Amino acid sequence: MSKQHKKPAPRKAADPSPLFARLTTFQQDLIAIAMLYILTLVVFRGIVFDNAAFSAEGDTASWMSYSEAGNRIAKAEGVDVLWMPNFFSGMPTFGNVAYLPHDVSYIQTVLQKVLNLLFLNGTWTWLVVYYFLGGLFMYLLMRVLKFPLIPSLFAAVIFMLAPYNIGLASEGHGSKLMALSYFPLVFMLTHLMFQRRDILSFGLLAAAIGTLALTNHMQIVYYVFIVLGLYLVYHIVMEVRRTPGRAVLSAGLLALALVLGLCIASYIYLSVYEYSQFSIRGGGTAGSTGGLAWDYATNWSLHPEELFTLLIPSFLGFQSPFYWGTMPFTNSTIYLGVLPILLALLALGYNRTRLGVFLSILAVIMILISFGKHFPLVYGALFEYMPFFNKFRVPVMVLHLLPFVVGILAAYGLQFLINLPEGTKKDQLEKLSRSLMIVGGVLLGILILASLVKSSLFQTLSGSMFAKEGELEMLRQQYGNQATQTMGQLKQARFDLFWKDFVKFVFLAVASLGLAVMYLKKKLPATVLTLTAFAILLIDLLLVINKGSYISPKPSNQLEQQFQADATVTFLKQQPGLFRIFPLGGLFGDNTFAYHGLQSIGGYSPAKLKIYQTMLDSCMYESADPSFPINMNIVNMLNAQYLIAQGRLPEDRFTLVHVNEQQRTLVYRNNTAFPRAFFVDEAKVAANATEVFSLLNAPSFDAARTAVLEKAPSAQITSPDSSSVQITEYQSRRIVAAAYTSSPALLVLSEVYYPAGWNAFVDGQETEIFKTNYVLRSVVVPPGAHTIEFRFDPVMYRTGYTVSNVAWAVALCCVLIGLWQLPAVRARIRPKNQAKTSQDEGDEKAR
Repeated sequence: MSKQHKKPAPRKAADPSPLFARLTTFQQDLIAIAMLYILTLVVFRGIVFDNAAFSAEGDTASWMSYSEAGNRIAKAEGVDVLWMPNFFSGMPTFGNVAYLPHDVSYIQTVLQKVLNLLFLNGTWTWLVVYYFLGGLFMYLLMRVLKFPLIPSLFAAVIFMLAPYNIGLASEGHGSKLMALSYFPLVFMLTHLMFQRRDILSFGLLAAAIGTLALTNHMQIVYYVFIVLGLYLVYHIVMEVRRTPGRAVLSAGLLALALVLGLCIASYIYLSVYEYSQFSIRGGGTAGSTGGLAWDYATNWSLHPEELFTLLIPSFLGFQSPFYWGTMPFTNSTIYLGVLPILLALLALGYNRTRLGVFLSILAVIMILISFGKHFPLVYGALFEYMPFFNKFRVPVMVLHLLPFVVGILAAYGLQFLINLPEGTKKDQLEKLSRSLMIVGGVLLGILILASLVKSSLFQTLSGSMFAKEGELEMLRQQYGNQATQTMGQLKQARFDLFWKDFVKFVFLAVASLGLAVMYLKKKLPATVLTLTAFAILLIDLLLVINKGSYISPKPSNQLEQQFQADATVTFLKQQPGLFRIFPLGGLFGDNTFAYHGLQSIGGYSPAKLKIYQTMLDSCMYESADPSFPINMNIVNMLNAQYLIAQGRLPEDRFTLVHVNEQQRTLVYRNNTAFPRAFFVDEAKVAANATEVFSLLNAPSFDAARTAVLEKAPSAQITSPDSSSVQITEYQSRRIVAAAYTSSPALLVLSEVYYPAGWNAFVDGQETEIFKTNYVLRSVVVPPGAHTIEFRFDPVMYRTGYTVSNVAWAVALCCVLIGLWQLPAVRARIRPKNQAKTSQDEGDEKAR
């Protein structure tokens, strides 16, 4: 009787630690999560234990100015703050997500408040929470993908400590960090839904997508949706031949989950969509589908040569002014670590899986998108044909998702190494070891050779590297005859940065390759392999993080101190009446004035109204007087009563009223500024924007007498013999004026025109608002005394709030129904019901 040979059981991924092997999966997960928590505490110890802030300037300060201005209005008026008059003569600050009256991201609120307690509930530790969540969700994803503990933890650390993402907090990009932290969670739940196709997975995914979308960083959310779409395509390709019905069901469930998730986020997204039609990222008019200009959108495109920074962070310099790449400037690096890249390559070469192939294709797509204008074949097609893609800028931003891909691939590579000695033929091990030693030897040889000719190498490379295009000319303007010497010193400093990182790269690569060879030759146990791999990874990433000063704790109160009212602000706040200020020069983008409740015609916003920006570009600095190149028609009609300058202004035009010697700023009164509301004598109708600007820039034009409309009013406009108007109530969303005119006249309100929510009423009857002087509003007032009211009440805001809460209820119902369908849940509930029923039956018999 012949013996039957059994098939060898499939080899399971080995856990390199005997200690972990004796633990249950739940215990392993608790230990891994605790490790991630401790690592987060150690890395961000300055933020956590000193209650410090990541930054006290840049976008962090900008966000704080909007927050303070909004809170001030909310406290004074008791309304949902949707419009702020403090920035750019007034703008909607809910539609561009600068200020949110309500937080409908309920899951995120609970997570943030509970987890922030683990980080001592500091003022800025909520940002640390999202680094921890990113690592946690990445670890859970790896476990769902059936990875053992060590490779899962390795991938989580790669994602959590990627320098490109670590720098987000110090740059004030909290919403971007939050969106990235949910990326692994959404991918994990999508994967589970494709496997299970049940209502619980659907409900959880919809809630996660809604939470992701409510982080309010639309560009990262958009990129995540692209990844989910590509993963769906991959899933369909894998399933359609075997089970086409399942593939169709998966596609339908993902589509429904996306719809429900976006409905959850509709509180934000409906208003954002409405506002995008009027912002610089849209067309500037209602119904417009336009987007950003190509040059502006692709300004931060990654040049292909910058891919070397994945291995050598200073390949093209490191942060301004030592960066010499093609982007305008950068304070970050896309560096991922030497060991993760080597392990990812090892996985693609020796441990290819279907998911690994998909991820490698995904990485290529991300890199091609990041090239932007340097590879318009891909980015240009997306910019032209993908819905809403042309609303976004900074193509390199997509590489924030790259650590996710490389982390999983590196885990495949590490798992391959750990399992390789088991049952592998000796000649295969020797072949792989020999290949790794050759690579390490080549790298060492290059380093030795480069060290021998280091001076010559610098001379050779300095002709084509270490300088930005046109940089020498800029230095000549600043340093004159010393520009060449300065350029030489700058090149030397940049070369030194490059050289140090090149040496570090070679040593880390050789150390990593040597570690793998020693393990393959069975001279190291698996435990030593993994511990050393973790040490190399952490040392590598933390060196770059420290070099970039991405975690440089600032006193928590430094932001408030930065916004302390100086003598200029104090003086302006004491001035009576309703007026705006005009900060000149470098002060124009300063939000400090708005922080203190002052209304400025300037400010900072990455998504301001397009008509306002166009007016600034086309009219503000157009003047017939070359000695004073400012169009006073624009300044006057914007009710800019005070000008703040860092130098002298013409004394015959303005009156000096305050000098701030400490800050070296001067405050001038503009005696020709118009009041906030005024009647004009006539209205001219312009055929297009060009004609409007031509009239506004004409030396003979007088904005006090003539208004330029883009549509003829139905009523006849005359020059009234007598007229008067006074603002009797002024709030962010409600403006009331008492007006009198002897004949039908046009009343101009010096407030920014925005048809998506502002309505006007004359004695309670709604009337049409006319776009006036390109950026202002006006209404026709009939003869007599009247009450004119302007109200801001956008329908999209109310609709979005209702839809969001209804969608949350639907998602919750799906989760609860899904939980009830789980046998384990019903098993816990039914015995109690059955026991109660049995007892009732016994009582009935006794009776």
